[in-house]
Amino acid sequence: MNEDELKKAVKSEPFEPVRIHLSNGATFDVKHPDAILVGPRTSAVLVGQGVQVISNIHVNHIEPLAAAS
Repeated sequence: MNEDELKKAVKSEPFEPVRIHLSNGATFDVKHPDAILVGPRTSAVLVGQGVQVISNIHVNHIEPLAAAS
């Protein structure tokens, strides 16, 4: 997924929590718009008290968190 597509998905107005699915099967829940920083090639996701850096190219799809439950 490119930077613009990722920003559009996670920075919607009004914000809607999302689950990010990666190609390795990992998932990350973004429950607040400030919990992710999207860059051109990588993004930083707040996970607990730490930060996980993910490669944008490995983002398979993003779904609303409510739909994921």
